[in-house]
Amino acid sequence: MLGTASGIMTKCCNYPLLNWKNATQQGLPISFSPPVVYRGLFMACLNLGGTTAVQFWSVGVFQKLIAGKEKINSTQQITAAFCGGMMSGIPCSLWELTMIQQQRFGGSIIGAPQRIVAAHGISVLGRGTIMTMGRESLFTMAMLGATPVMQRELIERFKMDPSVGLAVGSLLGAFFSATVTHPMDTIKTCMQGDVEQKKYTNIRGTGASLVQENGVKGLFKGLSWRIALIATTFFLVNKFKEGLAPVMFPEPTEEKKK
Repeated sequence: MLGTASGIMTKCCNYPLLNWKNATQQGLPISFSPPVVYRGLFMACLNLGGTTAVQFWSVGVFQKLIAGKEKINSTQQITAAFCGGMMSGIPCSLWELTMIQQQRFGGSIIGAPQRIVAAHGISVLGRGTIMTMGRESLFTMAMLGATPVMQRELIERFKMDPSVGLAVGSLLGAFFSATVTHPMDTIKTCMQGDVEQKKYTNIRGTGASLVQENGVKGLFKGLSWRIALIATTFFLVNKFKEGLAPVMFPEPTEEKKK
């Protein structure tokens, strides 16, 4: 509950960064009007909780399938993270499609998908799914593989305090994971924002269009907004947890202080 509450409060604070990332990727103008900027916020909160829940569950399932009753090793853990991330990309894609359509055209959490299904058929709900699955699988795997290495180097080589090293390593791991998966995120966002396929058709066509317009850097449009989103999320979640813990769980906190 503490993590969920902190996550939702954080999303309410830095959601404009997500909106601006998506707009930048699609080559759309950035709005600073709150009613426009906060379109799709509720869907984003559902996506945050839902994707995390599916990811934790599916990673656990794959860990059991891969390792069985034996102690899981690093390679197996990373493989399970890759598979679990891939599975979480399926519902995540639908939720992000709804959010992006709301960001662009408004509408309710039910009305937005109903509108595009009425115009383009039920198959439109799968638009961007492959790229979302790829992004989530590689992001989860990179986080699990890169973060421990960075944390170990910071603590052992640079003699950082363990708690600081763990925090900085996690943040750097998130930055690295976001950067390597950003081209897939950009292609996905453009495809989901343009369900009519006026400019962005399939995966290959969308990637080619982005590169043709801006070179390879076109695949990395909006990366600065995504990095800012991760950084502020990391900071705000911890701050909200610190403030909410004594309110939501007063007795354990007081006992810990004693």
